[in-house]
Amino acid sequence: MSVFDFFKPDHLSKDPEVRLKSVEKISDQDVLTDLAKNDNSPRVRDAAVTKISNQEKLMEIALDGKEVDSRIAAVERIESQEKLAHIIKVRKNFKLTGACLSLITDTKILEDIARDKEYSMSVRRMAIENFADEAFIEEVAEKKEEEYKVKSLDEIKALIEKYGGARLVRALGKFRGSKGSLESLGEILSLGGESAAIALEYLVLGLTHANPDIRKLAEDKLSTIDSPELITHLVRLMEKAAYHDKIFNVLKRIDHPDAKQIVEGDG
Repeated sequence: MSVFDFFKPDHLSKDPEVRLKSVEKISDQDVLTDLAKNDNSPRVRDAAVTKISNQEKLMEIALDGKEVDSRIAAVERIESQEKLAHIIKVRKNFKLTGACLSLITDTKILEDIARDKEYSMSVRRMAIENFADEAFIEEVAEKKEEEYKVKSLDEIKALIEKYGGARLVRALGKFRGSKGSLESLGEILSLGGESAAIALEYLVLGLTHANPDIRKLAEDKLSTIDSPELITHLVRLMEKAAYHDKIFNVLKRIDHPDAKQIVEGDG
């Protein structure tokens, strides 16, 4: 080891665990952006992205990050749908395109993508499909200014019967920054099955939301899980550094032997 290594900041350490711990103390958006774009550890990249609030920096990561995982994580935090459409146009990556399109709810933007020949034919087709889904969302969610009106459990069951659980959950997921949407996702979680597993994933995304009220509500809903299958699914999601500690806090609140065993084992 060189004597100069002792004077390096922790985020430049050769040890990924040291770099990961250093992210918790870093607020400099430029440093965090560099880690998110270039670090060779997926856990460090994930942790760095979740601490970035500057929209231009998130855009930079989405466009130029070396690994697709951090680029998608940045996309999920970008607020401008016009910027998401731009990413699709200039970075023709299938996974990145899917992530961007899943977050575009503005039918005008979807229509523009569908008509613009600078986009590939496959992207234009996906935009058309999403445009059709938005008509469905209008009926299901009755959205107004990106808010979602809470549905009763009986209404949710009727919508699942009519449209299918997976499609309903994806529609609700478009409003995961809405308390009403999280409430309904929590109801679907209580029903179990494949739809519940998808709802769980959207609720986990809520654990890293910028709004503390949304984060708390997501944790409250996840803490009601009483299914071994869903607990197992939740534990798998801990592999992502950005979610590990937050999911662990959820597990500590779940009153189920499987969750208690994981908490005690980790402790």
